[in-house]
Amino acid sequence: MSVRDPSSDDLPSGAGPAGLVSPSKYDLLLAAVPALLLGGTVAAARLALPVSVGTGLGSLFAALLVGYGLFVEPPVGGRDA
Repeated sequence: MSVRDPSSDDLPSGAGPAGLVSPSKYDLLLAAVPALLLGGTVAAARLALPVSVGTGLGSLFAALLVGYGLFVEPPVGGRDA
């Protein structure tokens, strides 16, 4: 009868005790893009501005964030690097 050794489980590097991997900086940057778009839209609605203005400003900030992630702090390697 074989016995399972819990120390040899195949967990990704950086995994916590529950086996969850913490998000990287780039995961958070990608999550911020729709948040900025939604935030601009909600702010425009609350400030009685046209929704296109709020969405446009939100997309401008989202584009700046994507540009930062690509050109200022570019990703190098993968999760294993």
